[in-house]
Amino acid sequence: MSIKIWWQDIMPEAGQSLVIKDKEAQKAGDDRVIDNLKKVARADTTIEMHHIKHSSYHVQASYMEMLNNIWLIDGIIEAERQGYDAVIIGCGNDPGLQQARQAVDIPVVGVTEAAMLLGCTLGFKFGVITVMDDLVPICERNIHSYGLDYRATHPVRVYQLGANPLQSLFDMILDPKALNPQFEELCRACIADGAEVIIPACAALSPATSLLGYKEVPGTGVPVIDITQAGVKMAEMLVDLKRSIGLGKSQKSVYKSLPPKVRDRMRELTKCLS
Repeated sequence: MSIKIWWQDIMPEAGQSLVIKDKEAQKAGDDRVIDNLKKVARADTTIEMHHIKHSSYHVQASYMEMLNNIWLIDGIIEAERQGYDAVIIGCGNDPGLQQARQAVDIPVVGVTEAAMLLGCTLGFKFGVITVMDDLVPICERNIHSYGLDYRATHPVRVYQLGANPLQSLFDMILDPKALNPQFEELCRACIADGAEVIIPACAALSPATSLLGYKEVPGTGVPVIDITQAGVKMAEMLVDLKRSIGLGKSQKSVYKSLPPKVRDRMRELTKCLS
């Protein structure tokens, strides 16, 4: 039976974005991401890209991330309403993951969480590379939240994007050759820290490494996980388990579903942000 996955991007449509003005360029970037995901997806899995209505852009700041999550989770709720089987949050910060799992009953996957859990099966310790200094505390928060402090090496390393970080992220999807030797240097620094697996915790940096065919740090035997591809396989597995044996998320506490009427009544109070 086929699977339909809603990929929830954290940026709005071109023209509404401070970064991406060209709709054709955005579509080209989206197509590159989806084509990269299809490399690992089953033949009967459909993955569709969806942008959010608005964006606060600066998800490296916790307050701005909170605002972004309002529109991000609106999209995830819409995915369930339209009958999608699972949602993948297309950002290496895994923003709004716990809240989204409370908001809907279908599986919601955080790409970096999926990659970290996969990384624990491929090596004992994984090293994390993010793309901004301000994202280091968020990466550390997630590692701790996932209970993986002992399996992660420290510090979290940073791939510096330059003067226009958001544009650089977009450019590396369209032209992965834009990645510079800094990435491999950071991988080797993580290995020196004790990493046996590398996780580029960014939904642009990670597929860019895949598109370059960079699956292992040369000469080390250390794999590099594409977090976006790990997210697809996790989503497929969760849907399969729910369909075949009824195994789904816990309804005990943290991920317990909110009653839709209560959820939607509270959402009405945020319409002033629409």
